[in-house]
Amino acid sequence: MRVLILNQTFYPDLASTGQLMWELARHLRDRGHEVHVLSSRQFYGTTQRHPSRHQRLEKIDITRVGGTALGKKNLWTRLLDFASFYVSAGWELTHQRCPDVILALTSPPMIAALAGMDKRRRQLRGEKTPRLVYHVMDLYPDAAIESGVLPARGPATRLLEAITRMTLRRSDAIIALGRDMAERLTQHYGGRNPLPISIVTPWADGRLLFPLAPRDNPLLQALDFGGKFVICYSGNLGLAHDLQTISEAMELSRDRADWLWLFVGGGVRLEQLRRHAESRQWTHTRFLPLAPKEQLNESLNLADVHLVSQLPQFSGVVVPSKLFGILAVARPTIMIGPPDAECSRIVSESQCGVVVANGHAAELVRTISRLQADPALRQRMGQAARRVFQECYDLPVACGRIESILAPNQ
Repeated sequence: MRVLILNQTFYPDLASTGQLMWELARHLRDRGHEVHVLSSRQFYGTTQRHPSRHQRLEKIDITRVGGTALGKKNLWTRLLDFASFYVSAGWELTHQRCPDVILALTSPPMIAALAGMDKRRRQLRGEKTPRLVYHVMDLYPDAAIESGVLPARGPATRLLEAITRMTLRRSDAIIALGRDMAERLTQHYGGRNPLPISIVTPWADGRLLFPLAPRDNPLLQALDFGGKFVICYSGNLGLAHDLQTISEAMELSRDRADWLWLFVGGGVRLEQLRRHAESRQWTHTRFLPLAPKEQLNESLNLADVHLVSQLPQFSGVVVPSKLFGILAVARPTIMIGPPDAECSRIVSESQCGVVVANGHAAELVRTISRLQADPALRQRMGQAARRVFQECYDLPVACGRIESILAPNQ
């Protein structure tokens, strides 16, 4: 099977979708498939360019198209970078040998529409047409609406919704990241005919992420948290995440000298939180940069308990991928979010942690206190986390599901 992966980012870019597609591409290659990638020469959100346009890396053929490289200075520079990638990628699609299947993601937003247009063009010309599998990593324009970038109603919003509806109709299969996303796709875009939706969550690699005892973690020894109970938020803290509840819980626990609120990563709201922590003179807080991939296992194992958060309006729009690395290292999760979110469902059903509703900061503090006081409970939750991870969310399991969707008649 000849597979073309269409996404703005790809290895060695550190963006999460690029990393996930690198892992999927190698899985498909190992299964005997011919894998091609169409991505951008620009590293995501920066002005840095990859040195080569064409590269064959571990038997995977990568084409990186050019475009503007204005970076994430503001909304307009990001839109111009997106637009230039659309044009370059669309041109390249028309000149590539037809694959058996195109796996189109959502970076940049609506990029899968290009694959749908190319498929339609080939149909009209009587040529061989690829299967189109639409991998919905983030749902647009819904994400822009909930973030306040687009109004809920308006010409631009209606146009983008129409493009999404058309792309979904032209897709032979659709991959949603969770049950909440599948439900939202059906309700907002399904119409009379059911959409061909399969659910595959993000994943992690259980060979690289696994539980470490404190004595076996060199990063923990180097940082020396002084035996404090570590409440960790790892990864991006952005517009879809609940900063308010976390911040209020930190204020409520400001006198807990035995606690350490540890934030590892970046994002718009993380910078807001850092400034707020400085202004409030919180001494129970620490911020670290995102760990390099080779140190991610040690970084995730710093925590006694991990936090995952999601605002209610983003249910079905995004699924935080950080949960799956947490499951891999067998740590309890406190999910701050609505009960219908996919991460909330996983935590509740597998009993690998606790779900706390948005806005309930005092309940979050009580939950942390309960987990700190009960090491046996934390151990049971951690064991449940690793068990459900190995059964459902390890790399070979998730990538095997995607392979079956790409080639259903195999």
